[in-house]
Amino acid sequence: MKRDVSFSLLGLIMLLCLGIAAASVYYQYTYTDLQSKYEVSNDTLQKTMVDYQMKEKFLDAALQNLSLSEEREEALGGKYQKVETEKVGLQTDLATANEAIKDLNRQKEALERDVETLDKKYKEAEIGRLSLVKEVDGYKGKINNLKDDIDDLKKEIAELKAQIAASDGTSSE
Repeated sequence: MKRDVSFSLLGLIMLLCLGIAAASVYYQYTYTDLQSKYEVSNDTLQKTMVDYQMKEKFLDAALQNLSLSEEREEALGGKYQKVETEKVGLQTDLATANEAIKDLNRQKEALERDVETLDKKYKEAEIGRLSLVKEVDGYKGKINNLKDDIDDLKKEIAELKAQIAASDGTSSE
C-alpha cells in the first residue's frame, strides 16, 4: 500500500515537472514570437521615418525654390504649379505617414504591454517551478526517510522473528 502511494506520488511529481516544462516552452515561444513581431514593426517604423524625412527634405527644397524673386516667378510659374501639386501630394503622404506612425506606435505600445505581461507570467511560472522543485526535493527527503524507517522496521521484525524462533526452540526442549 505504501509503495503504491510512493509510486503515485512520484508519478504526480513527474506530471507536475512535465507541466512546468511545457508551460516554460510555451511562454518562451510566445515571447520569441512577440519579440520578432516587435522587431519587424520597429524596422517598418524606421523605414517610414526615413522616407518621411526624405520627403520632408524634398518639400523644404521645393518651398525654397518658391521663395525666389518676382522676376523669376513668371518664368517659374509652370514649375510652381507642378511643385504645388507635389506639395499637396506630399502633405497627403505626410498625413498618411503620420497616421501610419501613430498606428505603429500604438502597435508598439501594445506589443510592449504584451511583452511585459508575458515577462510577468514567465516570472510567475518560474517561481512556481522553483517552488515545485523545492517541494519535490522535500518529498524525496521524506521518501528516503520512510525507506530508512522501512529498513529499520524490517530489521526489527527479523530480530523479533529470531527471538520468537529462539524462544520457541528453547520452550520446546
